[in-house]
Amino acid sequence: MNEQEFRELSAARALHALSPEEEQAFSLALAAHPEWRSVVEEDRETAAALGAAAPEVSPSEASRAAILDLISRTPQFDGTHTPVADPAPDAAGEDGPEEAPRRSRRRAAWFVLAASVAVLLAVSLSFPWGSLLPAQDPAVVALQQIEASPDADTVTAELPDGSKGALHWSDQARKAVLVTEGMSDAPSGRDYELWIVRGEQPTSLGVMRVGPEGEATVLAAGFEPGDALAVTIEDRGGSPTGAPTTDPLFVLAAA
Repeated sequence: MNEQEFRELSAARALHALSPEEEQAFSLALAAHPEWRSVVEEDRETAAALGAAAPEVSPSEASRAAILDLISRTPQFDGTHTPVADPAPDAAGEDGPEEAPRRSRRRAAWFVLAASVAVLLAVSLSFPWGSLLPAQDPAVVALQQIEASPDADTVTAELPDGSKGALHWSDQARKAVLVTEGMSDAPSGRDYELWIVRGEQPTSLGVMRVGPEGEATVLAAGFEPGDALAVTIEDRGGSPTGAPTTDPLFVLAAA
């Protein structure tokens, strides 16, 4: 048996398509050529990848009945089956009447497995896997960077209704993030607005909306050491004047 014939057997075996005679021939060839074991492992991995990539679908009742009927009409091998030698080629050098279909089946299995490898490789290279992954929130990334910094610091404030705001910052990372919890929605027709306060000058960072539990994680872009963050209630869409029009709910100053 040459290597190409062994590859055909290996591919068919990975797809559970060998007859008992072919299984024996496969085992004998592998014992004689242990260097071909890598072929077997590659075929196993490819078959496993195909199985993992296919979604589980429950068969219809009609499909199940057809499969069971086919099984009932298919000859079954038991453990006492005696392997027989492959038929010898006829005088013209052609395969015997039983060997030809077997070779055809083995080659088909080999081509199926080889094509599957190509398909899996093409899909892995061309499919936009990144689009299936959730985009990381810049504020969350910044918060992680702050927490990993040796100079990370936090200051918190609690409102009378129990809601809280916390300013997390790091001078080394040059980042600051506001995290809130328990805040109620802004009044009807109004929005929360976030401000950086540098000295006496407030600069709007835009409106801030909270989640169902009153939570928000907001990146304070442009925050510098010594700045403070403030939250006010403004008209829907933000202050029309570009400056705070109400007293801040809380002010969080970096030390």
